Formats: sequence, C-alpha cells, structure tokens
Amino acid sequence: MADWTPVYLASVLGSGPGVAAAGYAVFSAAMTIGRLSGDWLTIRIGRTRIVRMGALLAAAGLSVALLVGTVPVALAGFVCVGAGFSIAVPLVFSAAGRLDSRSAGPGLAAVTTAGYLGFLAGPPIIGFVAQAFTLPLALALIVGLSLLGAVLAGFVSVANSTT
Repeated sequence: MADWTPVYLASVLGSGPGVAAAGYAVFSAAMTIGRLSGDWLTIRIGRTRIVRMGALLAAAGLSVALLVGTVPVALAGFVCVGAGFSIAVPLVFSAAGRLDSRSAGPGLAAVTTAGYLGFLAGPPIIGFVAQAFTLPLALALIVGLSLLGAVLAGFVSVANSTT
C-alpha cells in the first residue's frame, strides 16, 4: 500500500501529489485505529471471525476503489484495507506463536519470513504486472490474496485458542 497507492492515485486517477500522498496516510490511520481497538473487537467477535471479516473488508474496499475509479472512493477503499488488515496481522503472529506448545520460535520465524518476503517481493511483483498489464489489474492481486486470507482465517484459532 505504501508503494502503489500514491502511484495509483496520481497516475491512474489523475490526483495531485498531495492527494496521492493521502492514500497511504488514510490507510495508515485506519490501521492505527484498528490496532488500538483490536483486542476489544477480538474479544467480542472472536479470532477467526475478525480475521475473516477483516480480509473481506480489505478485499471489498480495494475492489470498489479499483472498479469505481474516483479519488474519494479510492481513499475510502484504502481506509477499508487498513482497517481490514489492522487486526488480522497481529492475530496471525499470535497464532504462529501458539503452533508449537514447547516454543513460539519456529512458528514466528515462519510467519516473519513470509512477511518479509511479501514486503520485499510484493512491490516489484505489482510493478512487473502493472508494466505488463495495468496497475489496477496488478493491485487486484492484493484483492485475491485478501480473499485467500479470508478462506484461511480458521488457522488463527489453532493450538491453545478456543475463540
């Protein structure tokens, strides 16, 4: 989101540089608010449901942003992505730490490695797909991965968890 939302807003939707920078800002603000309210929501809704709902919110928000193609709708979509992923990420790390009852290390190492791989490889992959096709199509990859996250949400309730 940090790398491609400003490019999407400026080059695809024709916004100015200030508005383009706002794309990542609204995503980050929603992420922060979600993280601050995450424990409260998780207790009330449950781990699996909050991850599934968050992934679906992120997928829906980004889909609408890409399909409607206006700056206000795109910014609202980026808010949905930030809010959707805000609680899911900490819960995935928590689940990874519970995979092995003897040690949290192996599970956390696997999730951290996957996270860094996505952080490093994601932006260039989106760039290659955008170069070959279009940036909206490349960003649709994130929609697909979000939907995959919704399908796999049940894995956050493994091991010592009952929610």
